[in-house]
Amino acid sequence: HPYIYKITFATANESSALVIRPFSEKGTLKDLIYKAKPRDPFLKKYCNPKKIQGLELQQIKTYGRQILEVLKFLHEKGFPYGHLHSANVMLDGDTCKLLDLENSLLGLPSFYRSYFSQFRKIN
Repeated sequence: HPYIYKITFATANESSALVIRPFSEKGTLKDLIYKAKPRDPFLKKYCNPKKIQGLELQQIKTYGRQILEVLKFLHEKGFPYGHLHSANVMLDGDTCKLLDLENSLLGLPSFYRSYFSQFRKIN
């Protein structure tokens, strides 16, 4: 799918998994929002709230449509994706692509599991 970031190499055994993707100089959607460089350390990139900037309306429309299209594609294929957040959306020019689709296959809990589990009526 054009909105899924490609994997260069993947392997797994009984106790671990390894996934390698190409490095992107542009970084993730989170990097764009925080005006951060992908190679900078985590604390330098994301712990200064003064650097946070919003996106332009056209960017929100474009990225939102692309994310919804790939989520619809995955849903139609019966593939669960519970790890949607700005750090799992890679920017490739004016296109955004989802990362970490393999997390559900590896049995990792959803990024939002802690939020869902507090509601008793949700199964």
